[in-house]
Amino acid sequence: MKPQATNLFEPKLITHKQDPETSFTAAEKMIKSGALNKQQTQVYLVIYELFWNEDFTAKELAGWRKLDYHKISRRLGELRTKGKIERIQIEGIETHPKGNPVYKKRDGCCVWAIVRS
Repeated sequence: MKPQATNLFEPKLITHKQDPETSFTAAEKMIKSGALNKQQTQVYLVIYELFWNEDFTAKELAGWRKLDYHKISRRLGELRTKGKIERIQIEGIETHPKGNPVYKKRDGCCVWAIVRS
């Protein structure tokens, strides 16, 4: 398993390089206000409650609780960076021809699971 980033509370880690400056400003506000941590915690608690022993996608998670799909998708990547969840790799396939891992998808979405320590 790759080393996980320990500090998500930096705007550059929750935005994309190509995002407009307003995204970086919004990220800073979310971090300073505590909204980002609150959203991450809420999403993780729903995952923990509904999918403790199952894998899931962002669409499934959003559908179960009628939550915003895009917001959930962003939080899943951040939770992965924190080491709370992981993308499920396709069994029997080590890497893509370009050398990247091959991950399982369902209905066009990445499949995730809680990391067991």
